[in-house]
Amino acid sequence: MGTSQEEWFSEWFDTPYYHQLYKHRDDSEAREFITTLLFKMELFAGESILDVACGKGRHSRVFNEKGMRVTGFDLSPKSIEQAKIYENSNLAFHIHDMRKSYSKWGEFDAAVNLFTSFGYFDSRDEDVQSLKNIAKVLKDEGLFVQDYLNASSVIDSLPNNGKQSIDGVSYLWKKQYQNGFITKDIDVKEGKDKYHFQEKVKVYSKDELCEIHESSGLTVKEVFGNYKLDLFQDDSPRIIIVSQKK
Repeated sequence: MGTSQEEWFSEWFDTPYYHQLYKHRDDSEAREFITTLLFKMELFAGESILDVACGKGRHSRVFNEKGMRVTGFDLSPKSIEQAKIYENSNLAFHIHDMRKSYSKWGEFDAAVNLFTSFGYFDSRDEDVQSLKNIAKVLKDEGLFVQDYLNASSVIDSLPNNGKQSIDGVSYLWKKQYQNGFITKDIDVKEGKDKYHFQEKVKVYSKDELCEIHESSGLTVKEVFGNYKLDLFQDDSPRIIIVSQKK
């Protein structure tokens, strides 16, 4: 078991180790963020939301609890398998690649791409195509929210190392900046078995991400810097872009 240079995410996100390592992710933070986001975007119960690269659906479920009609998709079959446990008449999940069209699901009032679920591909063209696919399924003046890490706020602290032991499984990782990506090399040891994985996320500045939105048929409306939706500053931890279909 390991990883390829091109499609690392298609394997790593589908392993039990990925889900174990990140099981601490805070659902209460997700809930608070989405509540603030819906208020800011003026979205209401009954409207339709597309959750792009939804993982196990923790954000989708909150939107659904708020009365939204939600469709989520992700490349990881294991993640979608877990997400489907929560499906209902207004919440559906699919296995899908954001680089490929999904117009068959209809049009949406809004779309979201949260928790840095982007920037995994080697080429900028693939990132642009991914956002064009989103713009295509938005209704006229539909909104898109993208939540991305602000790499400039963390690059100065790299490289750094970390380790953790969870239920008898040991994790050792090194995070560094190289060739335009923040990479995280992860060594896993379970008993006598050893595995190596790598996460790789492209470094985009706020201006570069806004340019990709604009070139994808979207008009940038606002840029925030954290989950409380304070305005973006150079040292903000996040880049949260709200754009609208042209």
